[in-house]
Amino acid sequence: DLTKPEAWDEYKSMLESENADVAVLVNAAGFGHFKGFLDMDLERQLAMIDLNDKALVAMTYHTLAHMSESGRIYQLGSLSSFQPVPFINVYGASKAFVLSFSRALNRELKSAGRGIRVMAVCPGWVSTDFFDRAVVDNDTIVYYNRFYTAEAVIKRALTDMKKGKDVSICGFPIRMQVLATKHLPHGIVMEIWCKQQKK
Repeated sequence: DLTKPEAWDEYKSMLESENADVAVLVNAAGFGHFKGFLDMDLERQLAMIDLNDKALVAMTYHTLAHMSESGRIYQLGSLSSFQPVPFINVYGASKAFVLSFSRALNRELKSAGRGIRVMAVCPGWVSTDFFDRAVVDNDTIVYYNRFYTAEAVIKRALTDMKKGKDVSICGFPIRMQVLATKHLPHGIVMEIWCKQQKK
């Protein structure tokens, strides 16, 4: 259970006992919960931060001490990383952290000259079991513009890593959406999102 610090310590001990030489780390553990901030249990929201952010940082930190010079780290972010997202706001904020942390760490490692690369993988909606836990009713999130397969996201991430990118976004429409969020005021972006969700 990566929401618990003792799990991070166990991982660290395992790396040390095996004198591990890690080539690739994929931080894909995480969950979302679609509900308004005050309508959601606080413990659930804090657990999201623990898993999506704190565990990701801990796993990255412990792994870097055992990573080969050509190591690669893939951090699972989200399209939500690029904008404030009402009604899934803690989830979105947790993924914004992943994006910022990953890009900055990649630059730090470049300065250190270790040859290790870090990339944030930020897809839109992906057809996985994620929604079994995230969707708690049929009213909070009602609009999903398009879905991608996990295979498509992975293929794009591998290609982008080879190209030296620090962010991977699967699908041309999603890349255009990210571009729009960079140029529009976030107030307008949130208004569009809320209208799509009939809020």
